[in-house]
Amino acid sequence: MNSWAHKFLLAIGAVALALGALAAPAAAQSLTGETPSGGSSFTQPFAPSLPSDGSAAGTPAPATTYAPVVLTTMPAPIVVELFTSEGCSSCPPADALLGELMQRQYVLPLSFHVDYWDYIGWKDRFGDAKFTRRQYAYAAAQGSSMVYTPQMIVAGAIDVVGSDRQAVEKALKQAYTRNAMYRVHVMREDDGKVVAQFPEAPIGVPATIWLVTYQKTAESHVKSGENAGKKLLTYNVVRSLQKIGMWTGAATEIELKLDEQAKAAGPDACAIIANQAEHGPIVAAAGFRFENAW
Repeated sequence: MNSWAHKFLLAIGAVALALGALAAPAAAQSLTGETPSGGSSFTQPFAPSLPSDGSAAGTPAPATTYAPVVLTTMPAPIVVELFTSEGCSSCPPADALLGELMQRQYVLPLSFHVDYWDYIGWKDRFGDAKFTRRQYAYAAAQGSSMVYTPQMIVAGAIDVVGSDRQAVEKALKQAYTRNAMYRVHVMREDDGKVVAQFPEAPIGVPATIWLVTYQKTAESHVKSGENAGKKLLTYNVVRSLQKIGMWTGAATEIELKLDEQAKAAGPDACAIIANQAEHGPIVAAAGFRFENAW
């Protein structure tokens, strides 16, 4: 081969190598998209194809990483807790009113069935001594030793008769105007852990954090007691209540762990409630779907 031809081929080879080096960074670019759950972004590095024998081709790509899935998207709601019983003849109108409150965007209504009406002749299948203790604790925090049904506690601070529509509306307005509510972010991380994040906030008195599970609706055919012969509908029926931690006002993250009894009850949804002290005013709350978390 002539010397000039050999030099020409060497020059072409050098240009080809330079162009390949310039194109290499483009192959390492990342692709960005959205998860099917909606909204949570992820980054998936470009991975070179593997040879047919399964061995890696070139440098292995880093593992795919996902951002946590945010389970709460709404501002902190006003929590309304109805203490009720299937054995109480005055309770069905309050149960119906709670069902109406479910349609309001910034209200989180919860139905706690107490057990102290069971002696009359009908055992409420949703009644739980834990819920009775919660009602008595609210009474003690407000300087009273008396409880009754149907009773609504609005925002952990305002006591009203649960079937008194006018009083309930007034209590909701008071709660909206006077309560400082802080937003809680609940997230499921890529390792499956579910956590609640509380912001830094001037809450004054440390707050107890409660994890609540509930089911959206329930129907009972009552055969004895004060409501004998009636078909009762109740809404956002609480199935479990767990104390899971404290929030002092510093930025705090708490892992949410449901016990097996709570999972077995088959809830539809969950709530986080932060009461100052244990049963004082509620300063933070959030609701989220059970199926999205566990």
